Amino acid sequence: MTAEPAATDRQFDSGVIRSILAIVFARLVINVSKRFAYPFVSAIGGAFDVSAVSVQNVIALTNSAGLLSPLLGTISEHFGRKTVMVGALLMMTAMSLLGALFAQWGVFVLVMFALGVGKIIYDPTFQAYLGDVIPFSRRARVMGFAELSWALSLVIAAPVAGFLLEASSLQAVFLFIAGLLGLGTLAVWLFVEADHDPQHHHDRIRVINPLTAMRRVSRHRPAMFALLFSLCLTAAHETFFINYGLWMEDSFDLMLTALGTLTILIAIAEIVGEFIVIALADRLGTKRTAATGMLIAAVCFFLIPGLSSSLPLAMLGIFVLFVSIETSIVSALPLFTEVMPEARAVMMSANQGAHSLGRVVGAALGAYIYQISGGDFVIIGAMAGLLGLLAALSMLRGVRIGKGEW
Repeated sequence: MTAEPAATDRQFDSGVIRSILAIVFARLVINVSKRFAYPFVSAIGGAFDVSAVSVQNVIALTNSAGLLSPLLGTISEHFGRKTVMVGALLMMTAMSLLGALFAQWGVFVLVMFALGVGKIIYDPTFQAYLGDVIPFSRRARVMGFAELSWALSLVIAAPVAGFLLEASSLQAVFLFIAGLLGLGTLAVWLFVEADHDPQHHHDRIRVINPLTAMRRVSRHRPAMFALLFSLCLTAAHETFFINYGLWMEDSFDLMLTALGTLTILIAIAEIVGEFIVIALADRLGTKRTAATGMLIAAVCFFLIPGLSSSLPLAMLGIFVLFVSIETSIVSALPLFTEVMPEARAVMMSANQGAHSLGRVVGAALGAYIYQISGGDFVIIGAMAGLLGLLAALSMLRGVRIGKGEW
């Protein structure tokens, strides 16, 4: 295994714990800015006198920012993890203030896209930072803890944004987000330990530009299999997820309220998956946990379409599916930080790009299969299952980090 200079020399001391808590708080805030718009598409459209579809397109544009992630992966390798995290948070704070000051559609589009760019800069950078300072034997539980910020952000975003939209305006929401982002910036600046270590600076990759970094990733076989895993996993998930609501409506005649309740069940499943990683992944091995989760998810993809005669069984199947997917995604993160430890931010940025591409491919594939099959969910499930099996195979056969890979 390649040397892990920063992590193996450090003790899990109070400074590291403060750094982790500050990083996770800032990520929780960033995720609030990411998720607040989803439940209120209609209300936001009404505020600007545009259609709900226009707001959905802005959200899609924001999600597509992830495709730029591989081009931004070298930033923290040049300037340092903490500096880039603080910079991304400052930029997001300023853009949120801009959204609070100007109630214009064009400003809203610009602000939402900028928030998406800030997230794709921050996420790989904090993952690389944790890879630098957390020993691999403990990394899964720390990253699992960090990933709780995704599910918990919706708990904050939905009620607060709903209250502010009803009581005031969208500008009040942006002002609230700007305040939170400002606090996140301050927390990272004050409590995250600097990552500049002259003794180990030479161990980091020296890259001239993003294309050089991407060529290095493309020549690294385990890295390419890791990216294939992320691409296939996300494509499988999106192929299924974009159609499951239609299937639940057709099979069980569910109303919108019931579908909303099912969405809460999925959020709970995500939290369960993250706790599984926290509790078990370091003990069982991150590679084994990720592969097992993906194999269980693939089986669920195949089986769930056959459960259309029983709503409780279908909901149980969907719950197990999302627990497995979340377990697989989160347990793969600490593993991938060690695939190219000399270029962690580059690798994690490429991984985020693979997930973004998977969402695009999966959404297009799911819509296409639904159209040509007349909404046959068995075919949709089979395609998702095959992609899931390919993801599991990529993990099992291709991802290598040395003797400690399991």
